[in-house]
Amino acid sequence: MFASKLPRLTQTTSRLFKHAPEVSRSFSTKVPSSEELALKVRAEQNRTRFQQHDLMSDIMNAEDRRDGGNNRLAPRLRPDVELTRRDDFPFNELQPKYNTPKSAIDRDGRLQPVDAKDRTVTLTAHVDGAKETKAHSPFTSFSGVPVGVDGQATEKKLVDNPSYGKSRIVHNPAQDAKGGDVFDQFDIQHDIRTSTHPGLDETAVNRTQPGKPVWKPEPHERRYMADVGVDPTKPSFTYRERAMMNSARDQEYLVRGPIHDFTLEQQDAQGDLKHVSRDQFSDLFDAAHKKP
Repeated sequence: MFASKLPRLTQTTSRLFKHAPEVSRSFSTKVPSSEELALKVRAEQNRTRFQQHDLMSDIMNAEDRRDGGNNRLAPRLRPDVELTRRDDFPFNELQPKYNTPKSAIDRDGRLQPVDAKDRTVTLTAHVDGAKETKAHSPFTSFSGVPVGVDGQATEKKLVDNPSYGKSRIVHNPAQDAKGGDVFDQFDIQHDIRTSTHPGLDETAVNRTQPGKPVWKPEPHERRYMADVGVDPTKPSFTYRERAMMNSARDQEYLVRGPIHDFTLEQQDAQGDLKHVSRDQFSDLFDAAHKKP
């Protein structure tokens, strides 16, 4: 009797061992560092907090003064905060390196998005940054200080990242009487977390690199991932998680539509930023569009 069961036992055992390598590969022998453990804990705490926030937002529908309280007919508040945008080519509608459409200053001195009238591009789609989306985005990206649930800036300082360009555009939405809607991190992160935009939950790859390798955060970006509730020690990330990190890292704001009130500063020969008079805008626009 035992002998008759032996072949079946052997087959069962072989099937188990056949799958053993797959099981063993799912476990890592690497011991997490104290920093990694701390980031994991912070990511989980933030993830839980944001889940609760999103649920309450769905129930309340409008939770703060950004939408004029609970009055859907009231215009969105424009925060009184200085926003900055860095750009090497502020008068060019295309980013030369990638040939990607972007916001630019027109000959009349307005900072124009790619398509001011478009209403199909969401905050999430703009942040995700696919080239076909940027080709008709109504948003212009800036960086600024956080804004509280009352719609007011939490501090007064200029957030600036010179690595993004030699020219700097400074804009205070509250001073632009003709300005459009302004969305800060409160709005953007909520939109990314709850968006149903196609492809957001696919594994993120570097779209512009040959072979499209899997995207990995830089070491200094890991803490931002924990800030938005994403475990930065994972082997791969989704486009949604990448967008959340990118927007948090830049303390991003998005302004919809043309921007009329702003200042432009450009570097002089010594590398110092100098104010550019609006009288020079038309000449700078023409120089940027001069055919070689």
